[in-house]
Amino acid sequence: MTSPDFDYIEQRMRAATAALNEAMESALQEMLRFQRANRPTEEEHRAFQEAALRGDLGDDMRTLARLVEAGEDDWDRIYSGESPNAGLLRGHLDRMVEEHRDEIVRAIEEDDDFDPTNPEPRPNR
Repeated sequence: MTSPDFDYIEQRMRAATAALNEAMESALQEMLRFQRANRPTEEEHRAFQEAALRGDLGDDMRTLARLVEAGEDDWDRIYSGESPNAGLLRGHLDRMVEEHRDEIVRAIEEDDDFDPTNPEPRPNR
């Protein structure tokens, strides 16, 4: 009976760990780039807050805007899910998806990198 080659196993584990760390760092950098590119301007942020306060976006969004205005919460925490009030977004997000369903479908269809049959992400180009 041959004994396991622990040096080989350790080498493979280190290589796998390094690959995982590299993939996680790459995903983090991509997420940060996406967040920077899609962050609303101050003017957009102010207009959104005002619309929410007026009730244009629904009662739950008005509640959230009031909490933000009072300094009891902030939109970044709410949208990231860190806020205990994040559940109040559900109705607004559901309405937005329904309202923009055609645009969402079109964007997915036109995205050459999106393949719902392949769970592996395509490499960056």
